[in-house]
Amino acid sequence: MEKQYHSIVVIPALNPPEGLYAYVEELLGRGIPQVVVVNDGSAPEFAEGFERLGALEGCLVLTHPKNQGKGCALKTAYRYILGREDWAGYNGVITADADGQHAAKDVCAISRVLDRVTDRLVLGVRNLRADNVPTRSKIGNRITSYAFHLLYGARLEDTQTGLRGIPRGLLEWNAAVKGDRFEHEMNVLISAVRDGIAFYAVPIETIYFDNNAGTHLHTIRDPWRIFLILMSGLGRYTGMAAFSAVVDVASFWVCYRFLFAALPLALCYLWSVLISRGLSSLLNYTLNRRYVFGGGKLHWRTAVRYYCLWAGQMAASYGLLMAMSHILPAVPAVISKALIDMILAIGSYQIQLRWVFRHEEG
Repeated sequence: MEKQYHSIVVIPALNPPEGLYAYVEELLGRGIPQVVVVNDGSAPEFAEGFERLGALEGCLVLTHPKNQGKGCALKTAYRYILGREDWAGYNGVITADADGQHAAKDVCAISRVLDRVTDRLVLGVRNLRADNVPTRSKIGNRITSYAFHLLYGARLEDTQTGLRGIPRGLLEWNAAVKGDRFEHEMNVLISAVRDGIAFYAVPIETIYFDNNAGTHLHTIRDPWRIFLILMSGLGRYTGMAAFSAVVDVASFWVCYRFLFAALPLALCYLWSVLISRGLSSLLNYTLNRRYVFGGGKLHWRTAVRYYCLWAGQMAASYGLLMAMSHILPAVPAVISKALIDMILAIGSYQIQLRWVFRHEEG
């Protein structure tokens, strides 16, 4: 039949079920022009199945001699596709799993979206509240979705979906995202937020076979990797904040012990806080913009927002420091200030994420 879709489907496969052949046949029969299956180091007894797949017109099989992980398999396919000049006319790539949990009709729906969506990642979103969803998957997805929203500001109902549409213009970007195993897919979502790439959600059928017994997701190792990746943004922020805080507290100590020690306490604290906060804020703004929230180039709006937040934090820091000096006069000022700024930093993360460094066009 005439090829009515314009996307390449990529399927990473490790010891795939027998149904993979029929699944690829259905995709091709529905009008998908090209399927790339990556044999990611499957056992020798699966070789015949991959040979049958490779014999199908419109199906290409790439092979890893040893298992390298889902992320690596996807990137092998991306790089191959990017190297094929005769495939440059396709609208993008759709990733699907080999276990049959992504209905062919949903793959086709993603392809139709890619005809008109050229600058966003297209995500096939399952109804994870459905009765057929395993409890482990329900809990895992809810936790990661909530954590993703809290830490990165984007609300995604299904952070672990493997059915994704990647526009042609984002394929090279996607291939450069770190991660060789299951964590690669989470890295893609985080990188998209940091680089200002939006998401386009497409509802898809929720399919699980035998309580998801066929998954190659390691019960402890892979969820742990995903958790660490989710926390990486907060970890970077904490590291940058800690470094900036050291500069802040050290400069505050120099100011109030030496530079302004002769002034009345209120003025001494005022000038010490102003100077220490000014130095540390310039450092913190630069580090957060470059390494935490993904604002690669300087934008005047982020600078204005950041220093509005800075002014509010400085006023809060000064006011709370004065209050602490009256309530707990025995506590050294440096310790009081460090504790106060630690509390203020918690709220500052969310404000910077959702307001200061939100993506700006132009």
